[in-house]
Amino acid sequence: MVALFITVSGMAQELSKKEQRQLNKELKKEQKEKEAAAKALVTQFLVENQRFVLEADRLRDKRGNTVNVPATLNFIAVDSLEGVLQIGSNAYVGRNGVGGITEQGTVANYSYKLNERSGSYNVTYFLRSPTGNYDVQMVVYRDGRADATVSSTWPGKLNYSGFLVAPGASRVWKGTTRY
Repeated sequence: MVALFITVSGMAQELSKKEQRQLNKELKKEQKEKEAAAKALVTQFLVENQRFVLEADRLRDKRGNTVNVPATLNFIAVDSLEGVLQIGSNAYVGRNGVGGITEQGTVANYSYKLNERSGSYNVTYFLRSPTGNYDVQMVVYRDGRADATVSSTWPGKLNYSGFLVAPGASRVWKGTTRY
């Protein structure tokens, strides 16, 4: 009788542990879904209000060469009608003070479109600076990841990959412009 009682109580504990694991799994899944929904709302707000910073952690040239870069120095920023494109390096100072180039100008023809199937946004605009015009085409995903391709009147393209953040939450360091 005692052996039967110990066996039954042991089975009850196993079931409760199993149920507890299942409950924890469901709670984690629910929490992840809430976080994903919150990220999607933030991303939507940033794109629709034309105020964001793409902090790039990778750059890729037209030949497909990819390099990991510091996100604090490599970014694309849009703040309503003003925009900035910057590439930089920790290795040397350069013209802009952060080892690269900083272009600042006016944002024109800003538009975005929601891709219903993927939930991503296609964002396009022109950045008009005193030294040239730049065509920026971005794909912004619901979770805040973003890829942008920048081209200009000069030959070649540059691709920025990273995350979209609000300007107030951004960690970027803007260098000086050439003009």
